[in-house]
Amino acid sequence: MKKKGFTFLAILVATSTVISISTSFMNYPKKKEKFQRFETYVVQQGDTLWSIAKKYTNGDPRRLIYEIRKHNDISPIIRPGQAIEIPILNK
Repeated sequence: MKKKGFTFLAILVATSTVISISTSFMNYPKKKEKFQRFETYVVQQGDTLWSIAKKYTNGDPRRLIYEIRKHNDISPIIRPGQAIEIPILNK
């Protein structure tokens, strides 16, 4: 009787793990976003990548911050006067 209970528990844990992992990937973007154009932005005193990205997106700015950093090959630290290209999503 104990062996059946252990087997049931192992199956239950394995199933829950698979379900958890699969649902976490459901929200991941399925296709790459296409950027047709770029706008040049000159960093002002007090700007952050977050504040700049918020100007160019209505939603969560994290994806755009990633794209800005990748396209411009920059670290999270930006300086006033620095020109960066902002990828504009093709709509």
